[in-house]
Amino acid sequence: MSASSQTSAGLPKKGSFLPGKSVKIALFYAVLIIAAIIWFLPVFTLILTALKDAGDFAVSGTFALPKSVRWENFSEAWDAGVKNYFWNSVFVTCFKVPAGIAVESMAAFALTHMPFKWANRVFLFILMGLIVPIQMTLVPLTLLMNWLNLIDTLIGLIFLYIGFGIPFGVLVMRGFFRTIPTAIVEAARIDGCSYLRIFIRIALPLAIPAIVSLCILDGVATWNEFLLAQIFLRSDELRTLPLGLVAFSTQFSTQYDQLAAAVLISVTPVVLVFLFFQRYFVSGMSGAVK
Repeated sequence: MSASSQTSAGLPKKGSFLPGKSVKIALFYAVLIIAAIIWFLPVFTLILTALKDAGDFAVSGTFALPKSVRWENFSEAWDAGVKNYFWNSVFVTCFKVPAGIAVESMAAFALTHMPFKWANRVFLFILMGLIVPIQMTLVPLTLLMNWLNLIDTLIGLIFLYIGFGIPFGVLVMRGFFRTIPTAIVEAARIDGCSYLRIFIRIALPLAIPAIVSLCILDGVATWNEFLLAQIFLRSDELRTLPLGLVAFSTQFSTQYDQLAAAVLISVTPVVLVFLFFQRYFVSGMSGAVK
């Protein structure tokens, strides 16, 4: 037997796994499966609760399968006020997210590619908004909103959301705009393009992944925001979904079946948006943190 054949006889064939490596892979997938089960367990119990009636939930408990599927919980929750809360949240989110991203992207482009003496200091000043707790701003914001007569209005709430979202949005968009070569901007300037035209024709199309990622993060944060809505919205007809869900719990009882159905209604749009745009999410955030 030749030396080469003896050497190759002791090596595993190409494409085969070593015993230790296969065990590690099996443990890795086992941990992923367990984590997925733990993550999905609250969603599973929420679905079970939404499909039960109040008596079935009280007798059988949370984890038992429903004796009879009750789809009426969704329609009853919708008619009980979720319809109004849902469209209020849609209105606020659909206005706040595009307006906020427009302001944030223009500010980030100006701080990145326009000759601006104090660009870094302005950027640091904007980032300070990330470390200021919302609770510290409630008193001055209440006085300001009262002076502007914007308390208990959805427009006032949208302005507040835009203001609080600017620091994170500028951080993400500036990180992505920094990946655009300066030579492209300079060449466009030599050709006679204004900065606004460069921003619209060059920067924005290249930043689509970052914009989509920011839309997802900003949309979810706006859709789920509770504190500012609770303080600055006083009328029941102006409540957003997170604030309106509290109405299903009273001092003496909680309608768990309708509450679970209302929660499912509220999370469905967010899940659908994320599933539809998830292919842009990773690429957008990877470019933003460079």
